[in-house]
Amino acid sequence: MLYMSGDNDLEEYIVKDIEHELAKTGSSKSIQVVALADRGPGYDQSRDDWQSTKLFHIENGMLADSKSAIADWGERNMGDKNTLIDFVTWSKNRYPAEHYALYFWGHGWNWHPGYVMEDDTDKDSLDMDELRQALPSIGFIDLVGYDGCNMASLEVDAMWHGHATAVTSSQEFVDWSGIDYSKIIEALTLYPDMTADQLAIASSRSASDEKTWFAVAVDDRIIPLFVSLNDLFSYMHSNLTNRFRAYKTAFGKAKGFTDAPLDKDLYDLVDNISHATDDISLKAKSNAVMNAVKQSVLDEHHAIEYKRAHGITISTFDGNKEYDSDFKYYSTIGFPNMNSWVDFLNSYKAQYH
Repeated sequence: MLYMSGDNDLEEYIVKDIEHELAKTGSSKSIQVVALADRGPGYDQSRDDWQSTKLFHIENGMLADSKSAIADWGERNMGDKNTLIDFVTWSKNRYPAEHYALYFWGHGWNWHPGYVMEDDTDKDSLDMDELRQALPSIGFIDLVGYDGCNMASLEVDAMWHGHATAVTSSQEFVDWSGIDYSKIIEALTLYPDMTADQLAIASSRSASDEKTWFAVAVDDRIIPLFVSLNDLFSYMHSNLTNRFRAYKTAFGKAKGFTDAPLDKDLYDLVDNISHATDDISLKAKSNAVMNAVKQSVLDEHHAIEYKRAHGITISTFDGNKEYDSDFKYYSTIGFPNMNSWVDFLNSYKAQYH
């Protein structure tokens, strides 16, 4: 299932990805490929310049034109959780399967409101609080893929825990190539019994032209990461007053990403924290987190300049009031596995004032 939000400056790639990647192989007896694709005015006039939201059952060699669509849903808001629920429900009812993969195709920036699946016509986006509300209705998804910028984050992984087996995405800005669906569908056609892990790894490796890409387990295998993080952050919180400067230095050194000043690579951040002091307990707790990251990440690749990227970012905050509204939203999203991190950040921010 591809949820393709192209009612924005990505519109020209809707037709290209459907025709050159999805329809290169298309559906078969064992694999059904469906896409809900939304286009808008002003960016691309190809294939009869349709501008509504259309349902496609992808067939080999299919054109992405109005005649090929099996339904026209009119103007639908891709930033509305009900559009996502309707699409997944329709897909599961029409093409019941043993396993499901759902790819989000469009703009992204992990938990930040106003970016993910941005829809220009409706001036909306599928923000994390809204997507979280949709999860019970869409049911379990074996693999979740994000073909959008900066989506490989702890916050996203925490949201999908219990609702999916694995997630594949990039920590960095994604160029136009992104995930190569032709490679994924070809692999599934040959091996329709692929596990969620295998499909996540295949998806990650298909994005070989991107700066970073990863596959992460979000089922029970990620629990040790949550446990070790809460242990570390609680410990850091307990000695924050005396070690504020050391933690501030560690945060500053951690690997960041393009146009994402709040995002830091989790492994690299914790590695810097472990070297911030000579505290043996701090080092041990940091090592536990880093080992848990390694166990959670199923696949990773990165360009040379991203050697300190390990597959999972986490958002940090300081005393910059420019991000106060972001932190207010962040604090209320409700990460059940990250309470100690939010508590720490509240106190950490206060040290700046």
